[in-house]
Amino acid sequence: MDIIKAYSFRSFVIIMFFMAFMCLLVDSTFYVILTNAEVVLSGHKNLIDLVVMMEEKFRLYYVPMSAGVFGLIGILLWVCMRFLFVNLLKTSDKATVDKKDDTKVKGSLDNKKEKKNNDRRLFLHLLSVFQREGRLMDFFSEDLNHYEDSQIGAAVRSIHESCKKVVDKAISPESVIDEKEGDEITIQQDFNPSAIKLTGNVTGEPPFKGIVRHRGWKAKRLEMPTLSGSQEPGIIAPAEVEIV
Repeated sequence: MDIIKAYSFRSFVIIMFFMAFMCLLVDSTFYVILTNAEVVLSGHKNLIDLVVMMEEKFRLYYVPMSAGVFGLIGILLWVCMRFLFVNLLKTSDKATVDKKDDTKVKGSLDNKKEKKNNDRRLFLHLLSVFQREGRLMDFFSEDLNHYEDSQIGAAVRSIHESCKKVVDKAISPESVIDEKEGDEITIQQDFNPSAIKLTGNVTGEPPFKGIVRHRGWKAKRLEMPTLSGSQEPGIIAPAEVEIV
């Protein structure tokens, strides 16, 4: 609004000054013509009287009328220019807003796409670590029917050791409850349903008495290897090619 007011005031001053100059120029030209006409027609009394009458009417009527006409034209010109300027400014602002909105939408879509890829990558990330450290996917993909039990046992021992190192390093798992499996336990009223799952004859309100069937697991810490943002989300482990 400030720029519109500033433009309106400046344009009004410039236009009215220009119209005043044009009015003065036209009136002066007409007045000079009438003055010279008296000299040229000095020998014709009737024509001189006509010129003198026109000169008087010029002072009384033509000068105010011409000033009013030029002033009205100047105001109309100023209104038209102001209208065009306001429309141009609104169109420019709208184009700028639309451009910003398009940029925001594009940025939002890119962020959603990137988040989706990261979510997929995070879902497979732990499996990637198990493959890299313990070749777990290689073990799952093998057809064990072609091997003897002793051979499978030896392979499982190696995979177990490697994957256990990954688990201990990344999350340091520990049991949810300290009681051993088979021990009796009392579940208090303020127990955490996400940490303790109740099975069997669950009726009434806590406290409950039960037997530990599984101690549960929880992560003591979480130190996963850094996730690469540039890696293809669906790749668990890249193929390895030795160049010879």
